[in-house]
Amino acid sequence: MFIPLEGQEAISIGQIIAMVRRGDETVLYLRDGRTLTTGFRPETLRKRYNAFSKEARENALPLRRRMGGSNI
Repeated sequence: MFIPLEGQEAISIGQIIAMVRRGDETVLYLRDGRTLTTGFRPETLRKRYNAFSKEARENALPLRRRMGGSNI
């Protein structure tokens, strides 16, 4: 799954190993050693991730039903 960031940018949740709040920014430490900086607070990133996940599940539901899959 992904966390939407500023603009059209997003980051895979599997790439993030730590989030550290520094002043008015949050630094995302990635598995490959890179860092990304965002103006979002960690709590806001969590909310954005949860909203994105919920929307993705809802959008996938009709396809799952057509394919005979679970409604969960």
